[in-house]
Amino acid sequence: MLEEIIACFLSLFSALTLDPPRLSRREMNDNTSASEQRTRYTWEDKIHKEYVSFEEDNLPSETEYVQLGHELRNRPSYIQSLLRSLRANFTITLAVLPLALIGMALIYFDLRTVDLCSEWEAKNYTFSFDIQRIKLIGEGFQTAILYLAGPLFLLVLFGWREFKRYYSSTILVGQLAGLFNTLFLSFLLLYGIEDTSPIKAYNVPGNLIFAVATLWESAIVMRNIRQNHPTISYSRRHIFSVLAVPVLSTLAMAVFYKYAVVKWFNSLRHNVLYKFILAILTPTLALVPTTICRHMALWRTSEIIEPERSFALVYFVRAMFITLYRIMQSDFKNIWLFVGLSFLSGVSSLLKTATVGIREKVWARVIRFLNRTCCTRLHHLPGNTPHHRRLKADTEIQNILFENNSLILSQSYIVLYTITNFHLSDWSVVKSSLTRIAIGLVIEFVFNVLSTFIHIQWYNIPIARVWSKYWKRHVFANAIIVAVLVYYFTQPLLAVFQDRFHDSGTGNYTIRTNCTLPYEYWR
Repeated sequence: MLEEIIACFLSLFSALTLDPPRLSRREMNDNTSASEQRTRYTWEDKIHKEYVSFEEDNLPSETEYVQLGHELRNRPSYIQSLLRSLRANFTITLAVLPLALIGMALIYFDLRTVDLCSEWEAKNYTFSFDIQRIKLIGEGFQTAILYLAGPLFLLVLFGWREFKRYYSSTILVGQLAGLFNTLFLSFLLLYGIEDTSPIKAYNVPGNLIFAVATLWESAIVMRNIRQNHPTISYSRRHIFSVLAVPVLSTLAMAVFYKYAVVKWFNSLRHNVLYKFILAILTPTLALVPTTICRHMALWRTSEIIEPERSFALVYFVRAMFITLYRIMQSDFKNIWLFVGLSFLSGVSSLLKTATVGIREKVWARVIRFLNRTCCTRLHHLPGNTPHHRRLKADTEIQNILFENNSLILSQSYIVLYTITNFHLSDWSVVKSSLTRIAIGLVIEFVFNVLSTFIHIQWYNIPIARVWSKYWKRHVFANAIIVAVLVYYFTQPLLAVFQDRFHDSGTGNYTIRTNCTLPYEYWR
């Protein structure tokens, strides 16, 4: 419901600031916006329905669609939709495994370079220059990956051919910015300036450099779009905001999570109830930027971005809070709290899917009331356009991928951090995490199957068809966000786990006494 409230304010703001052409009902298709009228031909060869044989009865208007419901002929059987949902979710879950292996490899590399001997650092022990040099090399590699996030975002957004032809120079911009950040870190090492806190303050200049690089890259893309497509009606400011807002809002939320939410969570060390409540409320913090990006993807990009790629404007923000939620969930030692958070996540997602029609009816009536009283230009944005169905399918696929992926990676953090820093029985740590992963994946699979079934059967969202045809694109997009989040959030997430080990009531953990160079046994 909060998402609908935010979307209502966005629609009101658009209605007050823009002057859309006045089209009669005869001039405009009932479920198609004015911007989509200019690009309607693109949907003839694109997937936007799960069952292409469905036909609409009497083509109701936008308001009537919400009031009367969407009646379809030749509705498939429940068994057919359930089988499609099962097959799609099973193959998506299988695709998570290589992504999780990539994430675990990156986590291990980080723990053996950037965060080498983290417990030594937490105890304020002295590192040799060789150890500090290895940490700097790891930070340089980490910076190169992070500053590729902008160009890779554009690659997903525009496709390889267009990116290679027009926007490949953004890679140079990103790596130059990353080079400046690495030089800054080298300067700190040479002059012995060191921050031993779990969340390091010297990363703040890197965030500013990243923001400047993002603005520069967005300007490059905006200039090329205006030069190569002079007939586009969008202004330069419009194009620039479409490109920059998703990345900058993701960065802003990442900084807020890193320097505020994680510290707040750790400060509640002995209050399990408050930590549980904070973990529940974490996803709501991203509602505003997620809704803004989704609104832009649906109604502000049809002339410059292919609708089948517009999910890239949304999924970066969502993936970030999913990761933090899973990390907070994994920090609870009580298995029942872990299971409870998994059930809560699944139930909330299922209820959100099942109540779409009810919420549409409520908001249609609210908007009609506002039209009669004060806001005559406020209009109801239809929720059954081809673009809406396709964006919903793409974002649901990304959500399923990342929910499962983050569940595995959150446990991988605990296992790898414990093994690399403490003298413990490796199997006891692995066994506990495998149990939680198995329970979490089963719960996620059941709720994802039910949610996908509802999407397919009642709303004709083409989740199964889109996944079967474009699975490579979605796996690639998810791999990008996995790499970026692992390298940006490892230090604050490790701070969550360090708090567990530093608590005097957690038992006896013996720190490894030899902080040696990684991979030295290969020599």
